[in-house]
Amino acid sequence: MISLAISIFRTKTLGVRSCDGPSLSKADFIEKVRQSNQACQKGDFHTAIRLYTEALEADPQNCILYSNRSAAYMKIQEYEWALEDAIKARLLNPKWPKHWQSLLEDVKFRK
Repeated sequence: MISLAISIFRTKTLGVRSCDGPSLSKADFIEKVRQSNQACQKGDFHTAIRLYTEALEADPQNCILYSNRSAAYMKIQEYEWALEDAIKARLLNPKWPKHWQSLLEDVKFRK
């Protein structure tokens, strides 16, 4: 059995300056997501992870970004990080597709 500590999400409103610095504008956020998806399509998963992380700093409640970053982590065989993001995505959206359950099981068996 895997034991994971899941960090508490910081709440930040997209496009609004918070106490820990400026957030991304909506246009910058959309561009960051576009670039991260493009990096994944090119197989540049390390760049994609960095870009998804930056986008998540602006929108930490976005289950799709956690899901996409989880898939990128899987591609570079960072299974614990992939599992953590899959769990976060699932917690944010309990109706997440069943294939993420198989991801969780796959990661458990790799340990």
